[in-house]
Amino acid sequence: MTSAANPFLALEPETMAMLPASERFPAAGHLWSREEIDALILAWAARRPLLVRGEAGSGKSQIARAAAQVLGDDNLLVEVIHPRFEALDLLYHLDVVARLSDAQIPGALDPTNDRYVRRGRLWQAMIMQDQCSTIPVLLIDEIDKADADVPNALLDVLGNRSFTVPPLNHKVVSVGDKRLPLVIITTNEERELPPAFVRRCVVLNLSPPDGEQAFIDWLVRRGRVHSHLTVTDAARSEAAAQVQKDRTASVRAGYPPVGLAEYVDLLAALHELTQDEPEQDRAARQVEWLRRISVYALVKHAGQRQAPVSAASGQD
Repeated sequence: MTSAANPFLALEPETMAMLPASERFPAAGHLWSREEIDALILAWAARRPLLVRGEAGSGKSQIARAAAQVLGDDNLLVEVIHPRFEALDLLYHLDVVARLSDAQIPGALDPTNDRYVRRGRLWQAMIMQDQCSTIPVLLIDEIDKADADVPNALLDVLGNRSFTVPPLNHKVVSVGDKRLPLVIITTNEERELPPAFVRRCVVLNLSPPDGEQAFIDWLVRRGRVHSHLTVTDAARSEAAAQVQKDRTASVRAGYPPVGLAEYVDLLAALHELTQDEPEQDRAARQVEWLRRISVYALVKHAGQRQAPVSAASGQD
């Protein structure tokens, strides 16, 4: 198989992708890992959805943005799940209120229902498949917030490669013999997913490494994709060490752990607070600010106190 057949074969670990801003996402950098690349290679080759599991703020949805860029289309579709999300919402939505309103006006009702059926994100992705030369990416974010019917309905559509729309005289929406959109699904593990659904997915467990120093190094490496932030190596290392200490304290106390998202927030804040400082003073000022404000980013729960970090930690 050549890289043209599977576009993710051309990716190399530890390389960075710059993701432009969009209507929904800010500009960002993505550092490709071997695990992410291999999971996408398999999902593409097996023509299966990719389920990305991991804690909140670990960069799960960003994988879909980076994958869309590889496929030549930064405008991926997004469907953020909410607790009231229904299985049909991915496919279509019938606006019964508009239909009922038109029914009260003589001659206004559309008997075909075409005016009242709104295409869901999966339907839109399947249409894009016919209209463009690239394979669209559909990000279904936080599917664990939805009822079990949502992943089961998605599995049924992906298995059959089609679905019907009863309000449109049982119209069949199908990709025919073409490749389905690349579907990337994220979960924060708030609710267990149906086992049959998980079995039909390629699964990427996006977990930070074990071990204190390994986790600190991982944070610093991930943070370097935000190269536009004028944060010194000393401050980056100390921030990572503080995140690690407070993460450990949170877990021991039974609280959700802090991690990459909070680390990037600290870097962004240090950049904002010190970007106008003279360069020779910036390192010291950033460490001062870090020790002053990090508690508000990392200590999230009542009764919890910030874990101490030695004065020598993170000084490069």
